[in-house]
Amino acid sequence: MRKDQRSYYRIDVIMPCSYRILTLQEAEQTLLPTSPDSKYIEEYFMENLTQLDEQINEVISHINQKSSLLATALTAMNSKINFMLQTIDEKQLARAIPQRLVNLSGSGIAIDIEEEVQMTDKIDLLIKPLANESPILVRCDIVNISPLTDGSPGSTISLSYQALAEDDRRKLVYFIQAKEIEFAQKKRQQEQKTRS
Repeated sequence: MRKDQRSYYRIDVIMPCSYRILTLQEAEQTLLPTSPDSKYIEEYFMENLTQLDEQINEVISHINQKSSLLATALTAMNSKINFMLQTIDEKQLARAIPQRLVNLSGSGIAIDIEEEVQMTDKIDLLIKPLANESPILVRCDIVNISPLTDGSPGSTISLSYQALAEDDRRKLVYFIQAKEIEFAQKKRQQEQKTRS
C-alpha cells in the first residue's frame, strides 16, 4: 500500500472499514453531524443497503420474465435477508462492517477501492478500531489517488480526516499503539525462535 506523508505513526492493519464516495456537491448537501450517534450511523450506511435492495428487486423482475420459479426463490431469499437486517442491533451492525486492509494513522488513512474517484470527491468513512468502543464516522478529503500496484482495476486513495473529534483521534492513536506493541512482540518471538 502506498503511504503518503502523514503525521503520526502509520501502520498497515486489517480492521472494520466501510466508505461512501460523495461528489463535492453531494458532500455540501449532506453535512455530517459533529458527533453522530449509532442511530444516525446505522441509517446513513443502511442507505447503501436500500439502494442495493432496489437493484436486487430490479434484477429479480428481469429474471421473472424467464423463470418465475427462480424469481420466487430469489424474492424469498431477499425477504429473509431484509428481515434479518431489521433485527440487527448496534453491536451486530458494527460487526457487519467489512474487514479491510488499511494504512492507518491518527491524521489519515489509505484504502484500496474499485470505484473511480476524482480528487474533488469526499469520502465518508466508517471505521471501528476498538471492539468495545463506538465506530468512528468521519468525512475525508482525498489527498492522493494511485493505481493498484498489482495491476487490478481500482486505485489506492490516501485520505486526510476532516474535523476528526479528539475522542475519535484518541481511539485511533490507542489502536495504533496497541498494534505497534503487538507487532513488536511477534517480531521478538520470531527472532527468539530463529536463535534457538
